[in-house]
Amino acid sequence: MEKFKVNDRVRRLPYTVTLAKDSTAAATGNVDGDIETVTVSARGCCGTVKSMRHETTNTSQENKSRAVMVNVLWDNGTLSYHGPEALEHAK
Repeated sequence: MEKFKVNDRVRRLPYTVTLAKDSTAAATGNVDGDIETVTVSARGCCGTVKSMRHETTNTSQENKSRAVMVNVLWDNGTLSYHGPEALEHAK
């Protein structure tokens, strides 16, 4: 059973990024002690499923579910492929 189908609205799963507060010191290695960080969490952008692609190189039934690629046209105009585990239905 497919998780998504063509013309479904999808959202990229929320993600979290941890960055150094003082990026110049962290980049040059001039850090005394621990690096102070800031964590940013963001919701993923929305888009529409344009097509589904199935890889034909995998033969086992378990790998067939991982071989699906979803072609998404994002609201900002970018077109990209993602695995179904990286997407969720947009509400």
